[in-house]
Amino acid sequence: MYGVCRAGTMIPRSGGDYAYMQEAFGSLPAFLYLWVALFVIVPTGNAITAITFAQYILQPGWPTCQPPHAAVRLIAALITCECSLQCMHSVLL
Repeated sequence: MYGVCRAGTMIPRSGGDYAYMQEAFGSLPAFLYLWVALFVIVPTGNAITAITFAQYILQPGWPTCQPPHAAVRLIAALITCECSLQCMHSVLL
């Protein structure tokens, strides 16, 4: 956390990670990191969070065993869609 705060004060440009990567490694690695983050890193993190949340929500219904995988995936997909819809709605405001 300290490193990100320090980089933010040393590189006062918008763009977050992209600006830091561009300053440190150049345009091409920053561009590649941006696309990898967009299509791999961020969606994977969101999926893991949604699946974990769905398992915790469904666990009281199956106290002695694991909830069905289809139910976990369905709840995780609904959570992801709901978060996406809320984000889109806040952008439209």
